[in-house]
Amino acid sequence: METNKPILLSDKISADPKIESIKNSFTIHGNEIDEIISKKLPFIVRWGTLFFFFLLLFIGSICWFIQYPDIVIAKAKFNSINAPKQVTSRTEGKLISIVVKENETVNDSQVLAYMESIANPKSIIQLHENIDSIQSFINQNKTEEIIKYYPTNSNSIGSIVPKVNVLGELQSSYQIYVQAFTVYKDFLRSGFYQRKKEMLFTDMQNLLKMHEMLNSQKELFNKDLLISDDNFKANESLARDKVISALEYRNEKSKLIAKQLSMPQINANIVMNETQQNDKRKELADLENQIIVQKSVFLQALETIKSQLLGWEFKYLLKAPISGKVKFNGFIQEKQEIKIGQTIFYLEPDNSSYYVEMFIPQYNFGKVKTGQKVLLKLQAYPFEQYGSVIGRIDNINSTPTDSGFLAKVIIPEGLVTNFKRPIQFRNGLNAEADIITDDMRLLERFYYNFIKQF
Repeated sequence: METNKPILLSDKISADPKIESIKNSFTIHGNEIDEIISKKLPFIVRWGTLFFFFLLLFIGSICWFIQYPDIVIAKAKFNSINAPKQVTSRTEGKLISIVVKENETVNDSQVLAYMESIANPKSIIQLHENIDSIQSFINQNKTEEIIKYYPTNSNSIGSIVPKVNVLGELQSSYQIYVQAFTVYKDFLRSGFYQRKKEMLFTDMQNLLKMHEMLNSQKELFNKDLLISDDNFKANESLARDKVISALEYRNEKSKLIAKQLSMPQINANIVMNETQQNDKRKELADLENQIIVQKSVFLQALETIKSQLLGWEFKYLLKAPISGKVKFNGFIQEKQEIKIGQTIFYLEPDNSSYYVEMFIPQYNFGKVKTGQKVLLKLQAYPFEQYGSVIGRIDNINSTPTDSGFLAKVIIPEGLVTNFKRPIQFRNGLNAEADIITDDMRLLERFYYNFIKQF
């Protein structure tokens, strides 16, 4: 008879096929498993999570302390109070001569170059200077000085009939001017009419002296007549008293009448003298009027030739509109064909004051304030190569426009970029303006971007 033995837990586990399979696997790979279990983990594995936490904390601290400026982008345009002036061609033709060099300092109205013309430019300029001198002397009432500008040499420039056509387009106008000068020359101090005026003045002085003598003669005659009248009265009294004879009385009366008859002749001489004086005054007045009229005709001829000279110079001479430095507009050379309106030079004044007109959009407009720094990136000068011009907001207009709010930006350091490269000013230079507003922490920027997304 078989007795019942108790079944142990270990026997049950041993009887389980799965457990048995694990035992077999552990028996086969026991050394490898033991090696894994007994091996110490690397430092990065044991402390990596903590290091990663501190790394995030370090990055967060850096983002807190790093401040990145907030930028508002706007459109800008360069302008100037005393901008460089263009010198353009007013006629089409060849550029005959260039008399200045690059960066040369010139004065206002100085000749820079000559355009092609059939006239001699030096002759035109000399004639213009003579005309100005003549007008100056006439304004100072020194008309006798202008005679030295009268052309006398028939072979010289400005003669009445020049042998060589050196005035070109102005030759016919110059002939009219010389004819007026020729007539007016006779009215100058050394001319015929001035000599005639002096003779008339001398005759007038003589007539005045004669008038004084006639008046003196009349005065003396009146005194003699009074004496004769008194004598006649005395004789008349003697004749009544029968002291003298009737014949003697009649003789005394005849003498008195003869003297009385001389008085009308003296008065007639005085009247004739006064008439002669009036005639001389009329001649002098007529002569003065002729001088005034001829002077007016000559001044009109001066103004006419001067206006035509100015027109010629305006067309064929390239002059400096202001004082400053000459800048060539590209590669300009003599004998080059030039078109009408083509820019040849720029005149850069010494006292140029540049500023920028900037239109600030309404987006982020509240961040923009006066005094803020502006980086101006010119389209004509890539900022990667040339850099940016540094400006500062001087004024902001409170009235909006279609393009935004207008602001004025001053350039304290002039047209020099932050790469120390000079910029040549041109009218209409456009730029992109980066307005640097208040600095913002990098962590705040991440936060605001996160808020913006959600």
